[in-house]
Amino acid sequence: MIVTILATAVVLGVLVFVHELGHFITAKKAGIRVPRFSIGLGPRIFGFRRGETEYVLSWIPLGGYVRMAGMADEEATAALEGGDSDTEAGPDHPEDRSGHFDSKPLWARTMVICAGIAMNLLFAMFAFSAVAIGNGISIPSVTSVAPQSPAEQAGLAEGDLILSVDGGSVLGPSHVVMRVARKAGQPVPVVVRRGDRELEFVVTPRAVSVEDADVSAGRIGIGIGQYVGRADLVTAVTRGVRETALWTGAVFQFLGDLFTGESSARDVGGPVMIGELSGRAARSGIWDLLGFMAIISVNLAVFNLLPIPVLDGGHLVFLGIEAVRGRPLAPELRMRVTSIGMAVILVLIVFVLGNDLLRVFSG
Repeated sequence: MIVTILATAVVLGVLVFVHELGHFITAKKAGIRVPRFSIGLGPRIFGFRRGETEYVLSWIPLGGYVRMAGMADEEATAALEGGDSDTEAGPDHPEDRSGHFDSKPLWARTMVICAGIAMNLLFAMFAFSAVAIGNGISIPSVTSVAPQSPAEQAGLAEGDLILSVDGGSVLGPSHVVMRVARKAGQPVPVVVRRGDRELEFVVTPRAVSVEDADVSAGRIGIGIGQYVGRADLVTAVTRGVRETALWTGAVFQFLGDLFTGESSARDVGGPVMIGELSGRAARSGIWDLLGFMAIISVNLAVFNLLPIPVLDGGHLVFLGIEAVRGRPLAPELRMRVTSIGMAVILVLIVFVLGNDLLRVFSG
């Protein structure tokens, strides 16, 4: 239990800090006044002030925020951020708007909003690269082939190293499973290395019902292990970039499958699931924990891209509208839309917590 709690604190704390640090650094570089930098949401636990900024640890460990002076939706988000106004976190300068977010050029504001997402992706690249150096590079391998399975009928054999599935590279067993799962009943090209040769087979996965879910997934009837080889720095960095790109695509694919019904909403997890998986990864070793943090960092980046006011994606929508119209939306309209976004986020939080509790009590 202690390991799980500590691992969860490390995973969420580090990733939220990395994300908010991106916003903070670029805001400072752009000359935007930052009254508060918080890890966590809601009322503060403790904090300290350095210069114009108050650095705070808050009670709700589901995110964080960098409060920037002059953001039009500031009042709408004040409750979530544990304060009623900008002035609570630092001195106001009503006569000088040069440090306000909305006074900066469109390109500068866009950079500030994108910086958090960029930092999460950079962290994922670094973490995946570090895992490749420390733990080696894994290539999915076929450990067994079920009799009369689609894999046997196509010609796959035990010992094959899987290089690509459905035209895309695979960097681990989980990528093979994900690519095959989406293709039930459809021909899928699979490229393998057998000895010194590269061979291509076409496999048609069978639809298999997924336990505890309302969907089915493609299966080809193989056991999947991994062959591990050493990696130099260049290979490791390349691997880090590719794995970040693959996981980013996988998260977007999952979101798309949610909307089309190909994936079940019950598969969505929240902080309890993250905590459980963090504990498992920590018990498996530092490299497994770092790899898990990279995956969650990618998820955090993609989640923040969703076009929901309050999230970075919502801010980018506002900036896009301003670019097209030549002027920003009225502050009153933006605050109303942001309030709706806040409600959506609260509903999502309740939903994922409900999913987590169902998993806990259903065993």
